[in-house]
Parts: sequence; structure tokens; C-alpha cells
Amino acid sequence: MASLCPNPKCGYKLRLRDFRVNCPACGTNILYYNMEARLTAEADEMEIQHAKAQRLVDTAKSACVGSGLAKLRLGLLFLPAAPLFLPLLKMEINAPFLQKSGSWSITSIMGYLIDGLDFDVISGLAGTEVFGAAYGWFFAALVGLILVLAALLAGWLTCFLAASPKSFARGVAISSAGFTGTLLGVVATERFGIAMAALLPGMVRIQVGIGSFIVAVAFAAIFALDIIIKKRGGLPVRYKQCWIDGFRAEEVQTALAQGKTLHDLRAARAADANG
Repeated sequence: MASLCPNPKCGYKLRLRDFRVNCPACGTNILYYNMEARLTAEADEMEIQHAKAQRLVDTAKSACVGSGLAKLRLGLLFLPAAPLFLPLLKMEINAPFLQKSGSWSITSIMGYLIDGLDFDVISGLAGTEVFGAAYGWFFAALVGLILVLAALLAGWLTCFLAASPKSFARGVAISSAGFTGTLLGVVATERFGIAMAALLPGMVRIQVGIGSFIVAVAFAAIFALDIIIKKRGGLPVRYKQCWIDGFRAEEVQTALAQGKTLHDLRAARAADANG
């Protein structure tokens, strides 16, 4: 967009060759023309933007640590992560030349998925008629685990939005996803163990660990707390009072929404002072 001479009575379109300080058409000093009003307008805009940013900061702060319920909710968001390091499943293998038993937490499961799981072999077994149903439950358990991890991450990333108008729906969706993922993992792991025990009698035993049930309880606790917060009218937000050229920020925002300007507010203030 081409620049114009700041003198409204001129309107000359400045070009690259017009590098001098004064307008070649009317002689107006382009740099300093109406400088005070321009600086005032820039200062007003900075204060308006600061007031908007401060409101967002206050909302985020209130959502996380603004009250006892906010602090409790923030703590509960991290609660489902702790049981993941407890036994999520227990496995016993009593096969020829292979005797192994142990408990699997999130660290051992992720280590196995990254380093020890041969997806080509698993896919091949899953495609067979004998092992197909069993490994279908195996993949369902993985989907449940992924859903739990996604719900945890979503809860952490949106914790500062807990005082926003859509916080209840968002929180319920996240905690429900985590609970559903945990339930899917528990059922799928149990069914996978039953299927493998039937295919390899006496050789494989798989059970759901205590950690899985605690994860489910933790997500249920978050869900229950969100309902309590909703019934109490949401998390209270304490806004820091911001000022724009001596006017309350909310007063200025209301005036701007009504089509007024700060110039109008200043004129009204000057008239009240003189009257």
C-alpha cells in the first residue's frame, strides 16, 4: 500500500524518489506532522493491548492458582501420571527354554514398544486365524494407552483455560477420554490374557496391574471436581485493574464497543472538569 502525505488537505502519494523530509507537493514536514497526536494514539493503543493481555494473564493465573479449587484441580491433572509408573500389567511366561515373569509400568511398556517390539512379527501373527483375535485385543490395549497419554497431555496444555467459558465441556471431554482409554486398556489387556492363555495353556499368564485401576480413579476424580466447580459457578477470576490515560480499561472497552473513541472520552472529561 502506497504512503500518503500526512496532511489530510494534500493527500499526495509518496514515491521512492520522495526521500526528503518535506512533502514535495505541500511542503509539510512528513516526519513531525501532527507528531503529538500520533504519539498519543500509539500510547493509547499500547495501553489498550496491555489491558487485553493483562486480562488473559489474570484468567490463566486464576485458572491455575487463583483459589483452593483451582490449585486442587491443577494437582489432580498430574495425579493420573503417577500410577502409570506402578504395575499396569503382570506377565508370566513358562515356555520351554523361556521362564520369565514381571510387572510392566509405562516405562517398561514404552521401552518394549520402542526397542523390543517387532511390528512385522506382530502384524503377521495378528493376520493368522489362530492369533488374530488375541492380537486384536493387544492393539486395542495400545489404543487405550495412547488415549490415556493424549488425555494427560491435553489436560496439562489446557490447564490455564480452566476459568474460561468453555472450560467445563473441555475438562469433561478430556477426563472422559482418559477414563475411557483406561477402561479400554483394562478390558483389552484382560481379554488378551484370556485369549493367550487359551492358545498357550499353562505357558502364558497376563493380568491387569493395580496401576491401571488407580489411573481410572484419578481421571474420575478430575471429572467429579469439574462437576463441583461447575455447580459453584466456575473458578473465580480476579482481574488486576488497568488504566488507559486515566480511564478504567473496562470503561474504555465499553466505549470502543459503542463506536466511541478515546478522544470522545477525553472531551467528555474536559467538559465535566470545566462545567
